[in-house]
Amino acid sequence: VAAHSFGQIDIEKDAREANPTLVLSRFEGASATKKLLLDTLVRCDWFAVSESAENPDFIVSARHDAQGQAMDLQVTSRKRGSLSLRATAPSGDTTALAQAAVDLLLQKTFSVPGICSSRIAFAVGGAGNLKEIFTCRFDGSDARRLTHNGSISTEPSWGSDNRFLVYTLYRDNATSIVLVNMTTDRQRQLSRFRGLNAGADLSPDGQWAALSLSKERRVDLYLLSLQSNTLRQVTNDFAVESSPSWSPRGDQLCYVSDRAGKPQLYLVAAAGGTPARLLRDRDEAVSPDWSAVSNQICFSTRLGGQYVIAMVDMADTSRRRKVVTKAAGDWESPSWAPDGRHVVCSRTLRNHRELFQVDTWHGRMIPITQNGDHSLPSWSALQSGGR
Repeated sequence: VAAHSFGQIDIEKDAREANPTLVLSRFEGASATKKLLLDTLVRCDWFAVSESAENPDFIVSARHDAQGQAMDLQVTSRKRGSLSLRATAPSGDTTALAQAAVDLLLQKTFSVPGICSSRIAFAVGGAGNLKEIFTCRFDGSDARRLTHNGSISTEPSWGSDNRFLVYTLYRDNATSIVLVNMTTDRQRQLSRFRGLNAGADLSPDGQWAALSLSKERRVDLYLLSLQSNTLRQVTNDFAVESSPSWSPRGDQLCYVSDRAGKPQLYLVAAAGGTPARLLRDRDEAVSPDWSAVSNQICFSTRLGGQYVIAMVDMADTSRRRKVVTKAAGDWESPSWAPDGRHVVCSRTLRNHRELFQVDTWHGRMIPITQNGDHSLPSWSALQSGGR
């Protein structure tokens, strides 16, 4: 299930007060599979998981059918009654099965896409300032190397249905945008115009890539057709414009421009037109990402000498930003999870740069990677099985 198929979701206010309690009352199956299920329930960050909470909001019993590669859940909720759920996964992959089960629980109880069966793409730094693209599960496990370019491969961005991913390649004193077919693993250069080709983002319908090009000796936003390779210019001024992010309906772009003297966020129609400032704040703001589910834009902004992650609800006409990270370090490059609540971002602290999952409701921060140089993450849409 792709995140955009759920539409924009309005979560009840009381659901934001605190995570509801959940007790796993019974489990039939191997103890290792039970641990996987409990770890995933905790990691998804939608429940306060307890072994013996009084009057829990959810009571769950589970059965792992090892032969049929299915997991059956019986869920009793104080507010929502009883549910019978069955999750499936490829044969032998109990981790994927536990993650599919929790995603199905999230879908049926909160009417949101889950996050556990999704993947995160990110850049990994190596010797000589080289970078390659990797992907991993939402908890940092099952890391897979996607590129072997021996140069700088960076700025990965998923398409809305996970079939395609784009990234920026710096090689041989030139830049290009590379399109990856995630089904076949085939890669092709999508854009290699003279000068800068960077920061591509795929449209919700999968027909266009928004990107920055330095044609006419200026850095403007363009749309590039994935089918015909034709270009449409979106902005046309002397400012440097970058990091486009599509609106859920594909009719607008949020992007970064220095037209006011420092990098700040702007909105413009995808067909072109007069740009408008997104925020009243004058602080530097970069790296926007627009959630297709919650209709919120997250970004990194500079406050008090460090970068923090902030967000703005596009349904709020006041456009008041909310800062969601308050710990030390520089927090950068946020990307929305499929649930429209969590983001993945990088944190730089004491010369280490790692990925974190951040809860935009309560500010909880959960590490995803460690002991490396991990940056510029992009969270995929949801893929899961079950009913």
